[in-house]
Amino acid sequence: MNVNMPDPGQTGTKRKPELLAPAGNVESFWAAVESGADAVYLGLKKFNARATASNFTLDETASLISYARRRSVRIYVTVNSLIAATEIAELLDTLDALASLRPDALIVQDAGVFYLARRHFPGLKLHASTLTAAHNLAGVKALREMGAERVVLARELSLEEIAAIASGTQTELEVFIHGALCYSYSGLCLTSSYRGGRSGLRGECVQPCRLKFRQGKKEGFFLSCNDLCALPLMSALKKLRIAGFKIEGRMKPAQYVTNVVKAYRLMLDADSPDSEKAALIEGRVLLSEAPARHLTSGHFDRKTAPEVLTPHRSGSSGIWAATVKAVHGDRILVELRNAVARGVRLRPESARGKEEEAFTASAVFDEAGRDIGSAPAGSRAWLLCSKRLAPGARLFKVGAKSDVPAGVWKRIAEDGPRPGRVKRNPGGMRRILEDLGVALPGGSKQPERLIVKVGSASDLVPALQSSAALVLLSGTRGNLERIARQRFSNFQMRKLGISLPPLLSEDKDAEYYAAAVKWFVGKGFRLWECNNWAHFELLRGGEDLRMIAGARLNLRNPAALLESMELGCKMSVLSLEVTRDELVSLSGQWAQSVAVSVYSWPPLFVSRLIPDLAEGRPILTPRDDAYLLKREAGLACIYADRPVSWLEQLSFLRDLGYRNFVADLSEGPEKRQPTLNGLLAGFGSERSPIPGSTFNFDRRIV
Repeated sequence: MNVNMPDPGQTGTKRKPELLAPAGNVESFWAAVESGADAVYLGLKKFNARATASNFTLDETASLISYARRRSVRIYVTVNSLIAATEIAELLDTLDALASLRPDALIVQDAGVFYLARRHFPGLKLHASTLTAAHNLAGVKALREMGAERVVLARELSLEEIAAIASGTQTELEVFIHGALCYSYSGLCLTSSYRGGRSGLRGECVQPCRLKFRQGKKEGFFLSCNDLCALPLMSALKKLRIAGFKIEGRMKPAQYVTNVVKAYRLMLDADSPDSEKAALIEGRVLLSEAPARHLTSGHFDRKTAPEVLTPHRSGSSGIWAATVKAVHGDRILVELRNAVARGVRLRPESARGKEEEAFTASAVFDEAGRDIGSAPAGSRAWLLCSKRLAPGARLFKVGAKSDVPAGVWKRIAEDGPRPGRVKRNPGGMRRILEDLGVALPGGSKQPERLIVKVGSASDLVPALQSSAALVLLSGTRGNLERIARQRFSNFQMRKLGISLPPLLSEDKDAEYYAAAVKWFVGKGFRLWECNNWAHFELLRGGEDLRMIAGARLNLRNPAALLESMELGCKMSVLSLEVTRDELVSLSGQWAQSVAVSVYSWPPLFVSRLIPDLAEGRPILTPRDDAYLLKREAGLACIYADRPVSWLEQLSFLRDLGYRNFVADLSEGPEKRQPTLNGLLAGFGSERSPIPGSTFNFDRRIV
């Protein structure tokens, strides 16, 4: 695929890096613009990865775009959630409306948005979200081929890796410089969806990594990351070819946005060592007044990256201000560690370690009940509280009364001419939906195929001798080097494929895998499973390849499946998060061209941060949900205590017309996995060989 986009590196001009600020509400938008942001990113009420922020309607977005343009501030709209199969019509309506508003770009994750925007809305510029897990140069190149003018890099990269990627491409790159960090690689975390039925890939993360865990007698916030602060590193970052520096925080209040934007504006505008030194001092003062978790350099510095995890600290953001001692109606008696005043924003953390939604203390009373407006550290006071809290809960100060003027919407409306109206073309959208239907792959009814995935080359011989139609081997270095010395018959070669790992680091893996893939293709290996967009770049140019889009590409709608076909995939494995309703929606002709995973044990967290926990022993949440840690190739993979199994649903899936099924033994705790024969027997009897979870099968679409 080639979208014939101009190469930004050919212009001969160097644009100053822009500072991007978040806006989850209109007050934060105003704060960002007034504090010096070059661009603001914001989300609509749906299809964005911060679904719990206030967000904006299309008409509100039109007003904000108009206001920002008059100030030469760019607006990026996030359409960066995964799109369910049942949402394509609504997505098309949204893209149609956005095309009439002409934001400066859309930030996108789902392959279907790439497909639809490129084909039907070419005027919409696309930025690939960090949720695409772009962590190496090959991934950046692949996403550009899909239509991305800019790629937001994964937050797990070091300065050296970013520099290597930047030196190898002219595609615009964007990096996060401040704000919250996820424990798992963005785009690969399934925990919130698995445990809570709310997908982080669809903007509804319940932050399971922020909980207090225990293993034996050890307790702590083992997976809760401190916040990122790149302020001291801006001098080095400015020397790299980065198009945008991004501040995280669409859930943050306006005052936070004000302080953080001002701090980084100072550093970006400093043009000498002396001015940078002065800017750093002033910027640190501003950040000290923007409540956050403990600030670290994140993954930028490999030596200090372990400091991102400090299990003894609370997982809650902000400054620990108070502890709840008693509750009486809508008032709570608190013991204060830090002063509070009317209008302060407080985030509760339950005694069990669960972080809850923040509230505003609209009044402060002394113990006698007199309205005092504020109370000093060390005292006790009653706060007016809109939330139900229990004694023992801790309150963290995350903001104060904003200095953003009242009536912001009115000021924006009075600022200039009325914005253009949102226009829609319902007839055109119907034709696109019809085209999607016409584009469905046809063909006569095919026989059923079982695809077995194994994690070790030692399991290949029995798998190849089994009834499985295809056998995929996990493409670890050890496995590749072992099968490179083996000989396979023509029959085995038609059956055998390599499943590429979702993560191939730029500093340690990229060169090795580029050479390995080329070598194996040259030796006649034609079947490959792609689990990251980078894999399509590694396989580019190979002839007669049979590529499978793996479950880690998170394909769950017709447009996304068509995008995988354009990339050359003969088959696509549906996202592990799909539901029964989506399977029904995709049944019919699609049922024969996709594969459904009926047994797997996927890691719920995949991280470069290795917690101080033992492998194989249960890691428990306050609710006694159990996890298991496994260290693999320098990564921490954390699994549920049971696999995902839909073997009991095989009859239902067959009745819908599905004919391709995946049984995956390549991941999970080895000592707990069933044998290959046990799994094959379970497939035949439609019963899981060990107790499993049905994941999202019977849930609402998440």
